[in-house]
Amino acid sequence: MQYQIAIRTIKDLLNDKVYLTNINMQRKYIYNHEQASHLLDSIQKGIPIPAIYLWDNCDGTYDVLDGKQRITVMRLYVNPKYLPGGVHNFFIDHMNSNDFESYQIPVIICSGTEEEKVETFKRINTTAVALKEFEIYNALYQGTFVEELGNWGIGLSPNEELFFGKSIRGENCIRAVKLFTERLEDYFKHNRNQSFVNGLKKQIDVLVKTTLDLFNDYGNDYYILAKIVLENINNNSLIASWKLNQKTINDLLVEYANNGELANAPSRESFYKELLGCYTVTGLDGKRFFTKDDKKTLYEKLSKGLSSGKRICPTCGKEFSFDQFEVDHVLPWSKGGKTCLANAQLLCKSCNVKKSNQ
Repeated sequence: MQYQIAIRTIKDLLNDKVYLTNINMQRKYIYNHEQASHLLDSIQKGIPIPAIYLWDNCDGTYDVLDGKQRITVMRLYVNPKYLPGGVHNFFIDHMNSNDFESYQIPVIICSGTEEEKVETFKRINTTAVALKEFEIYNALYQGTFVEELGNWGIGLSPNEELFFGKSIRGENCIRAVKLFTERLEDYFKHNRNQSFVNGLKKQIDVLVKTTLDLFNDYGNDYYILAKIVLENINNNSLIASWKLNQKTINDLLVEYANNGELANAPSRESFYKELLGCYTVTGLDGKRFFTKDDKKTLYEKLSKGLSSGKRICPTCGKEFSFDQFEVDHVLPWSKGGKTCLANAQLLCKSCNVKKSNQ
């Protein structure tokens, strides 16, 4: 890779479009009023500002690798209506136009292979204010897909926001794509010229509708539940079973969220998967999990150990404290076993794991 350092005036940067052919490579304008005013104050006082990084495309055009925020502030100073959505005024003393336009900025012009361009961009933009994940992919893989995806993320419907959240520098876009792939960079690269609206957006629409239809009465953790639905979207019999048992499932989810069982689960996703995995057939006990009170009742019935406050595991004969025991079904719930004390047993965690693996 090669680079050269040049000096350009603000007038050169703003008027010579050859330097700004790909200014969209970087994130949207995010400077706040204080940052913008501070930059202009530096220009007014003749204080040096950071260099602008350009990439020479070797065809007479240059991409802006770093400096879009600074260039945008300069454009807004010249034209407060440069950006849509209102007038941007910065409260600094008016500077002489000649002084402004003749202010000199160091410009570093790089050239090389496409791989070197990507690496240079990443390094430049991860050593200052870190770019968000979407902003990086938006810069590196510009095309129909990322443009349509970004526009979608800005204008989500209320239902879509329940799943992906509000637009904060494209974070909701990344959450959406992550449902469908773990290899984000490969996905953005492969689909850069594909239509998001006519492709992935349709899959998202189906997933959102299906998940809402199943769990709207529960009203929580839509993103996690959507992930589980997506994993089983082609299992028509399982989805049909969830629909058939929809009221029972939603009532249970509400109950476990309210009584603390969900909060005590090692993972909310694994908790949901365990519950939903049991609804492959009908006729199961509507109560799925034992309560803390059930566990306390069973604990008091166990033989006391030699150590104070401990009980003996009926399987291995060792002493354990209350928190080291787990309550489970004798006849598994998935096989029709009732969630009642008559069908309950209290084992130490190690013995319960061995039982589950048999």
